[in-house]
Amino acid sequence: MSEVGVKQLKNATSRVIEQVEGGERVIVTKRGRPAAVIMSIADAEDYVLAHAEEFLKMRLEGRRDYERGRSISIDEI
Repeated sequence: MSEVGVKQLKNATSRVIEQVEGGERVIVTKRGRPAAVIMSIADAEDYVLAHAEEFLKMRLEGRRDYERGRSISIDEI
């Protein structure tokens, strides 16, 4: 992940957006300390879904089912 200062970001917004569109995440620093992350919409959607309460419950339920032998192999699907 690359870093860019707030002042640099003001002058290089287009270049940073191009980097993000190319799949990179960029940390924005303020006075040398991380303040924000710029990521693509697809990455942001994945992040939100991965941390959604409903999705977390489904993952936990799936793990419990697997541990109890109540799941099937991918070949059986």
